[in-house]
Amino acid sequence: MSVLSPYSMLQKILLAFFVSTIAVAHAEEFGIARRAPVQAPQQPSQQILPYVVRLIAFDSGGQSFGTGSYIGTYGEYGVVLTNCHVVSETNGLVHVHFPSGFSTFGAKIDVDEKWDLALIAICKPPPSIPTLTISQAPAKQGDPLWIAGWGAGSYRIAEGRCVRYLAPENPTDGSAALKEMIEVSVSARKGDSGGPILNQKGELAGVLFGSDMIRNTAGSFSGRVSQFLRGTQSEMAGLPERPESHFASIEKNGPLHLLRDSRNAVPQTTEVQQRADVSGAPVPASGFRSSSRRYAPPIGF
Repeated sequence: MSVLSPYSMLQKILLAFFVSTIAVAHAEEFGIARRAPVQAPQQPSQQILPYVVRLIAFDSGGQSFGTGSYIGTYGEYGVVLTNCHVVSETNGLVHVHFPSGFSTFGAKIDVDEKWDLALIAICKPPPSIPTLTISQAPAKQGDPLWIAGWGAGSYRIAEGRCVRYLAPENPTDGSAALKEMIEVSVSARKGDSGGPILNQKGELAGVLFGSDMIRNTAGSFSGRVSQFLRGTQSEMAGLPERPESHFASIEKNGPLHLLRDSRNAVPQTTEVQQRADVSGAPVPASGFRSSSRRYAPPIGF
C-alpha cells in the first residue's frame, strides 16, 4: 500500500510550492452560503476561472505565493480555501487577488496541518463573482480532472486524470488506512499550492498540496475537505461582524503591506533564493514535493 504524510513532507522540504479546492456535500451544510456555480469550460486552458485566487502571505523571512478557491460567504465575509503551508507562518494579513481585479485582505481562521488545509476569511467579494461548488461524489479512477493555479504569477489550468487514492498514514490501532489523498496525472508548478482540483462539472474534487515535479500531483480529496469545513463553524461564528474590525486587530497600526503593491508581485530571484535552490532539499520516499516556496521581499515592500 502506498503511504505518504502530507505535512511531514512540508516540514522536510525547504522549498515548497503552493497548490487548493473544496469537497463533498453542499457548502450550506457548513454554514457557508454559495453563489451561482460556473460550469467547467470545454477548453479549460482558455478561460480563467473567477473563483481561483492568488494568495500572498508575509512572514519575517519574506513572502510566499500560493493559490486558493473562493467557496462561499459568511455574513460580511468571503471564505477562501487553501493549503495550511501557504499561510502557516504568516505574521499578518494575507493578500487575496481575484482574476476580476478585486483584491482584499484575508485572515487565517482555521487550519488542519495533517491534511494541509486552511480557511481564510476575506471581505465579501462583489455579487458578480461566483463561488466554487463542492463535489458531492469523489472522482473515480480514470476520470478527467483539472488543476488550476497562479504559479509565480501566471494563471494556468491543466488537464490530467484521476490515478488513484492514497493513504496518508498507517493507523496504529490496526484499522484500515483511509485512502483520502487523490493523485492526478498532471504536474503542478511552484505557486499552485492550495489551488483546486476540478471535475468535469466544474466542482471541487480536491485541494492540491504537492507534486512529484515530473507528471503527478497530490491533494486532499473533497470528502476530507468537507470534514475540515464542518469543524470551522465555531471559528467563523466567533468573528466580529465587520471584517475591517478583525483585520485591524491583526495589524493594529494599519496594513504592513499594501494590496496595490502586491497585486502584480512576482517571486524575485535573489541570492537567498539561489542558495535555497541548490541546497539539495530531500525528496520524500513518496516522490511528492510539497508546494510552497519562500522568497526574500522584492523591492517596494
